[in-house]
Amino acid sequence: MKEKKIHIPGSKYVVNRVLLISALASGKSSIYNVPGNQDIELLLKSLKSIGICFSEVDGRDGKERRLEVWGIDSPRCNLKKTREIDVGESGTLLRFLVGYACLLDGETTITAGTRNRERPIEPLIQSLEDLGAEITVAMGKSLYPIRIKKGLAGGRTVVNGDISSQFISSLLIVSPYAENDVEIKVLKPIVSSDYINLTIREMERFGVTAKRICNEKDDLFRIQAGQRYSPRNLNIPKDWSSTNYLLAASVILNKEIKIYQIDTGSNSGESEFVFILQRMGCKIDIESDSVSIHNSEILNGVEVDMKDSPDSVLTLVAVALFAGGTTTVKNISHLMHKESDRIKQVEKELKKIGAHIKTTKDSITIVGQNQLHTATTESHNDHRLAMCLGLIKLRNRNMKIVNEECVKKSFPEFWECMRKIDEGGEECLEIQ
Repeated sequence: MKEKKIHIPGSKYVVNRVLLISALASGKSSIYNVPGNQDIELLLKSLKSIGICFSEVDGRDGKERRLEVWGIDSPRCNLKKTREIDVGESGTLLRFLVGYACLLDGETTITAGTRNRERPIEPLIQSLEDLGAEITVAMGKSLYPIRIKKGLAGGRTVVNGDISSQFISSLLIVSPYAENDVEIKVLKPIVSSDYINLTIREMERFGVTAKRICNEKDDLFRIQAGQRYSPRNLNIPKDWSSTNYLLAASVILNKEIKIYQIDTGSNSGESEFVFILQRMGCKIDIESDSVSIHNSEILNGVEVDMKDSPDSVLTLVAVALFAGGTTTVKNISHLMHKESDRIKQVEKELKKIGAHIKTTKDSITIVGQNQLHTATTESHNDHRLAMCLGLIKLRNRNMKIVNEECVKKSFPEFWECMRKIDEGGEECLEIQ
């Protein structure tokens, strides 16, 4: 008999911030429930290349993954004077590491995968240079390799907020270690704003304060110099974007599920997906640490702004394909800068199976339907697009997905989870 238990991995949004902050803290931190996906393994490999000391130990219950991380000033660390780091296709790691390298002695050389080299990085480099960093980029069309020397004087910088919140998060994480106070002015509109709040919250958990002052045309962030991160023992909450795929699968199959030990406040941007499902007609119970879906037989289209929930947009597109009426997702222009141009590619792939979908530079509109074609679709090496297509395949079973294994980037357990929900029978599936 096949095992029906489903484990939701820890939040990669939280852990990629926590691991970098731990590597700056003045002592040993213990991090529980660390997920095992390609992005996090790239981060750990990068920390090892820098000379940060960490070790993997058994979790508290023998199942959770726990890491012990010694901070940059620890005698256990063997920091190298020069290091070369390939961040692959991890956009978050690229943006965070460019900032982090400004605090390291010697020179750091950073290169990236083919698609990652196409993703925006110039605004972050400019802001770090405003704050005194010494960064050299290659001549010609490609900026890579990027070379960074130690030095962050502090001061003031201005950055647009409509491309990526990761620029601001990268600046925030390293600013306490600048020689002088830092002020970051972020011009509105600001996409994925809740991810910035997430960064500030994790900084505060390690003892550092960053003040956010919201104005009509911009937000100001002020970070006082001289602050230092203190080591912590932390449990990583479950990943909301992964959870949303399980919720979407249950809705598409009209099956009841209950997910336990989920923190509805751990990522307010992506957790908004639950409330979107409610608006579509799903009967959902939301408690402080659990979410239950009871009925989703009748779904209605919605119009929704998802500028703060970028990683759940394609999840909603999959659900909307089986809802009555029209669903429109707005303010998502930043999706063109992800692992693929998600707006362009989701339209291309869904049209292959006969979906009624229309896109603009910042929106996706899809009309629900029951009859779809059998076709071969392509993930474009984008884990989110592959999982969107995987959700659709729950109902359009003969379609094929090329390079479906790219889900390993963020959610290696995805296909196994889909199988378990699909085979879950009529009883409510309980997920711990």
